[in-house]
Amino acid sequence: MSASLRLSMILLCVISISHAEVTKKSEPAVKGDAKAPMPPLPVVSTVGIDELSGFENYPKQIQSLVQSALALTRLELGYLYGSHEPNKGGMDCSGSVYHVLRFQGLKDVPRQSDEMCNWVEKKTQLHLTPTASAFDDAEFADLKPGDLLFWTNTTETKRKLPVTHVMIYLGKLKKNGKRVVFGASDGRSYEGQRRSGVSVFDFHLPKAESPTKFYGYGPAPGLLPAAPPVVAAPPAPPPVPVVVVKPEVPKEEVRKAVAKVTEAKPEPKTEAKPAEPKVEPKKPVVAEAKPKSIPTSKPKTSTVKKSSSSKSAPVKKRTPPPPPKSVVEKTFDRAVDSVRRLFK
Repeated sequence: MSASLRLSMILLCVISISHAEVTKKSEPAVKGDAKAPMPPLPVVSTVGIDELSGFENYPKQIQSLVQSALALTRLELGYLYGSHEPNKGGMDCSGSVYHVLRFQGLKDVPRQSDEMCNWVEKKTQLHLTPTASAFDDAEFADLKPGDLLFWTNTTETKRKLPVTHVMIYLGKLKKNGKRVVFGASDGRSYEGQRRSGVSVFDFHLPKAESPTKFYGYGPAPGLLPAAPPVVAAPPAPPPVPVVVVKPEVPKEEVRKAVAKVTEAKPEPKTEAKPAEPKVEPKKPVVAEAKPKSIPTSKPKTSTVKKSSSSKSAPVKKRTPPPPPKSVVEKTFDRAVDSVRRLFK
C-alpha cells in the first residue's frame, strides 16, 4: 500500500470520529440519563429581612429559617423537578422546603409535599381551611411566619393525601401589608409578575373556579419546642399537723423522778368555806364598880283559888313564855353571868 493511500484512510477516520462527537453533543438528554437536564432560565424575586413587618419579633429559629430561605432566592436558581440540591441549578417546591428545613438541623423531614403534610398532622397540628375565602376568616387565626403551606389539585394527583404543593410562609411586607411566601414554582407571580424558580411569591388564595385549592397549614415538627399542655393545678393538700416526738425516758429515771415528786409533795390543804358575815353586837359598857346583885328568883306564878265549894286542888295558871331574846340581850346575859361568877 502506497503512502498516499495510508494518509487518506487516516484522514477519513479522524473525520468520522469528529462527526460522531458533534452529533452526540447536539442530541437532547433523554429521561434516565446520568446527567440531569439544565433548568430553564430563572426569573426570580427576593426581599430583605428589613422589608418584613415585625421580623425582629420572630422567634430566633424562625428568623434563621427565613434568612436561609431568602439566601436561596439570591442564587438565581431555576425550577427543576425532582431536585433538592442548589448545585444542580434548581429545585422543585418540596425540594426547596426540604433543603431549608434540613439546613435548620431537622433530621426526619419527608421529601414529598403530601408526606410533609402528613408529618405536620401527626407531629404538631395541621390547620385545615376547607371553607376559608379570605385571610380574615377564623381558619387563618393561627397562621404564623415559618409555617408550612399546602395546596391540593385533585385533578393532577392520585395520592392518598391529595397535597401537590408546599411553601413556607414568610410574613407581611411593611410597604403594603401583603403576605409573601418562599418556595419554587414555574408560573406563580410576585407583585403581578410571573416568576420561575426558587423565589419569593405573593400569597393569595385560589379563585373559587380554580381546580387548585388551599389545603391547610401548620408548624414544622421540631422547629420550635412544643408548648406544654395546660394542666389545672391540683388543690393544695390540707396542712399536716406537726407531731413533736419526745425522746423516750428510761424507766429507771421515771421511777426516781416520781419518788422525788412524792417526797416533796406538800400535804393537801382543805379549803375552808368562806364564813358568813357576822354582825358584831355592841358590847355593853360595864362599870368598874361592883354591880348590883340581880335577883335570881324565878318569876312567881299566879295561882287562882277556886271557890271553897270546890274540893279540887288549886290550878296554876301558866304565863306565856317570854319572847325570844335578841342577840344583844343574849350577849348581855352572858356578860352578867360571867361577872356574877367572879364575885361568888
